[in-house]
Amino acid sequence: MATGLTAAGATVVVTNYALCPTVTIDEIVRQHRAAIAWTHRNIADYGGDPQRIAVVGHSAGGHGAAMVLLTRWVENYGLPADVVKGACAISGAFDLRPLVHTSLQAQLRLTADTVLANSPVLTPPSDSPPLLITYGVDQTDEFIRQSSDFDATWRAAGLPCARWERLGVNHYDELLALTEADGDLIAPVIALTEGRLDT
Repeated sequence: MATGLTAAGATVVVTNYALCPTVTIDEIVRQHRAAIAWTHRNIADYGGDPQRIAVVGHSAGGHGAAMVLLTRWVENYGLPADVVKGACAISGAFDLRPLVHTSLQAQLRLTADTVLANSPVLTPPSDSPPLLITYGVDQTDEFIRQSSDFDATWRAAGLPCARWERLGVNHYDELLALTEADGDLIAPVIALTEGRLDT
């Protein structure tokens, strides 16, 4: 997923995280946030700019990207409040409530408190960097609904946000645009590193 962005001059950090049921959703979110803190403190050693961090995530990673925007960077990490300049959430899960009623609950072990704390559609922050919510239209209605509701929540809170419905791609091939230097996701993601929405 890094090739298109590196061709555009970006330094890409691909992070990993533990999975449920070995860890909880709370721990996964903590790992996402810790990865951003590490990147800010260390990326200059790898040729990156700690002042131009944008977060991109797909599906479960889209949830992670959204949760990063809820982080109290100054209070919890001793970092600038604007450490993340923008985020791109691709076909994410932004409302965990429906998952309680699926077979995934056995692994996720969601509680009412966990759902509330980790559903960004329910708890928008008072301030946020620009957020691009995007999804391929050729996929399940639930992913589309979640993205649409998340966009509506962010806008209602007065937060900078854009929703981009990408035609002709599904939940799996929508990421291929990140592998190509001229992919349609490259310019919008680069703009996010500068705190701009450009779709």
